[in-house]
Amino acid sequence: MITTLELFVFLIGGFTGLIVAGAIAWTKDLGLKMTWWKWLLAALWYILLNFFVFLDFTLIGEGESGAGLKLLFVQAIFMIVLLVGLVRLLGAGRQKQP
Repeated sequence: MITTLELFVFLIGGFTGLIVAGAIAWTKDLGLKMTWWKWLLAALWYILLNFFVFLDFTLIGEGESGAGLKLLFVQAIFMIVLLVGLVRLLGAGRQKQP
């Protein structure tokens, strides 16, 4: 029997595959020089984002909406700061386009 969680995880996996394919094309189009550790940092940021979303909405779904929303706000600020740092790091090795 397929439950809502199994369907949700299936959809997240499908979207993750599309995100990976899009990220590869995006980095080539922007001329970013990606190394293994830059890919690793980007993947860790995405995994952390998924974990935080799952955690926050689990809290909200369990009836702890106040805690879930407060945690969502704090984690959103944290993730934005990490994203800005990651984008600056990725842009530092950018090759000039002709």
